[in-house]
Order: sequence, then C-alpha cells, then structure tokens
Amino acid sequence: MAGLRVVVVGAGVMGATAALELARRGHGVTLVDPGPLPHPLAASTDVSKVVRIEYGSSEDYMKLGERALVGWHVWNRELGTELYHETGVLHLSLEPMAKGSFEQESWDLLRKRGHSPERIGAGSLAKRFPAFEGAPFEDGFFHARGGWVESGKVVSRIVELARKTGVELREGAAFERLALSGSRVTASS
Repeated sequence: MAGLRVVVVGAGVMGATAALELARRGHGVTLVDPGPLPHPLAASTDVSKVVRIEYGSSEDYMKLGERALVGWHVWNRELGTELYHETGVLHLSLEPMAKGSFEQESWDLLRKRGHSPERIGAGSLAKRFPAFEGAPFEDGFFHARGGWVESGKVVSRIVELARKTGVELREGAAFERLALSGSRVTASS
C-alpha cells in the first residue's frame, strides 16, 4: 500500500516532528497551523524550556526522558546547531528529602536506573552554586543529564526541515471542524 495522506493540525514541536516523521516514512503530509510559526502563544514556543528525566517514582516517564535526551543530541546534529544545551538540572527541597517526595523518589529511581546524580545539601549548595548563597534549601541533587532547549528556534528549524522533506505547510489556515466519512476526513471548513 502506498503511503497514506495525513493532515497534522498544529505546528508546535509535537505537530512539526510528527509531520516530519510521517513524511520520512513515505506518507503525504499536510501541516496546518494558524501561524505565525513558531506561534508566540504555543506551549512549545519560548526562549527556553527545561529538559529533564526526573519524574518522581514514574519509571515509564524516566525511560521516555532518557530516550528524549538521546533524541535531543540527534536533533543538534541534524539541525546543524546546538539548540539543546546539556547543562544539568538542579532539584532542591526546603526540607530534607523524604520517602514519597518528588526529589527523593527521583533520586532513588535515577540511582536504580544507573545514573549518577550528585547530592547537594545546605552546606554544599552555595559552594557548588554561589548564586544560592543564603538560600533556604536544605537538600537536593544535581543531575548532569538534562538542561535546556532553545524551543522557539527548535520549532522553526523542524518546520523548515519538514518543508524540505516534502511536508505541505498551510500556515495562516484555520478551520472550525473536519467533515468525516467513517474514519476518513473528507473536507475541512
């Protein structure tokens, strides 16, 4: 069977990457967004977004985060510039980390999965991170895997790559509903 014809609604980071991957898999893709791209009000558009793998006791989310970190390094190579910056992530607590807390559960799971976070107590925080001199944090940890991404630039680059890959972009388009016939979209208005 030849590739499907697919419409992706929304050209934020999820829509743009979905459109790109579908096109790479041989499908005809139209990406629809009211624009401008990247849209200044989109959840994925900003100067920066934190990239982390710590999600408390959720091993499934941590596994996804680990895969995403690999993906961010691939994107840096593929997009030809460093837009993901692996500077590490600092998690702090006003009280000693305790069983059931986000920080303790994240710490435990990181170690279980073979990561090497660095414990940061009140006495070492300001030495390691001088900007926190006098801060009220009692406990926490630093994990070198993670950092931040220049999210607006990432969306711009992925949309451009999708275009070059054959995705038809309909920027400035909006619709109220999709006309369905069974499981197929037959029109939009």
